[in-house]
Amino acid sequence: MEKIIEINDSIIQISDLNDRIYIMKLGKDADELIKHVDNVCNEKELSKVFAKVPGHEKELFEKKGYVCEGKLKNYFVDDDDDDDDDVYFMSKFFDESRKISKFSKEAEDVLNYVGTVNVDPSVKFDEKFHLKIANEADAEKLSKHYSKVFETYPFPINDSNYILKTMQTNVKYFIIEDNGKIVAASSCEMDITNKCVEMTDFAVLEEYQKLGLSKYLLFIMEKIMKDNGYRVFYTIARSISYGMNITFKKMGYIYSGTAVNNTNICGKFEDMNFWYKLVE
Repeated sequence: MEKIIEINDSIIQISDLNDRIYIMKLGKDADELIKHVDNVCNEKELSKVFAKVPGHEKELFEKKGYVCEGKLKNYFVDDDDDDDDDVYFMSKFFDESRKISKFSKEAEDVLNYVGTVNVDPSVKFDEKFHLKIANEADAEKLSKHYSKVFETYPFPINDSNYILKTMQTNVKYFIIEDNGKIVAASSCEMDITNKCVEMTDFAVLEEYQKLGLSKYLLFIMEKIMKDNGYRVFYTIARSISYGMNITFKKMGYIYSGTAVNNTNICGKFEDMNFWYKLVE
């Protein structure tokens, strides 16, 4: 079961595929939500809760058995307390084995290499390609593209109905085409209230990789989001992907933590790295 539901003013994803609950938006009654999520995890035998937690609720989550795996600075725009405007990615493990990374050495190698990479926001784009913001007519083609790139994915982007629904709410999809065929795609998942945006869903066909298409997509996404008043950019990137981690480092993003065994992607559970950038 993959289900996104609203509980009072909180939003959670319950995912059998990811063997977890993701608290995507935390409402006012955090204590009650934590109890509810615990009950669902125990009932469904899910092994992890992953939560996006405002700074003023961090201590409560820690008391309830959560650990901090990453953070984003200056996430909230309307918080009166300057110490509390960050958001923390916090996790609770219901199975000890879920705490143990299967890719720690590979992920460490990636971060060590990325540490040697200099910031370089310059981009090149071959004029044979065509870039555009996807519209509803592209949903079917876009879902098929994602199916080609990802064996599994934490959200159902291989479903055109899901893409349509998110297009109509808070997600803007970008595509690069070669003679009418989608060869690369990405999306901006926008927190409209706080003017923060997740740069996500990057997918480049294997034969078009190493051409700088992800970096160009990110460059365009940043430009459009900045023009629309967005002030914090972030991503949750596969820890063992040299390409994506290098791309965000080159574009000036700051590494801020790793979520262990967080996401079922490309057929297996992987650790995910947090990167963020504050718009100047």
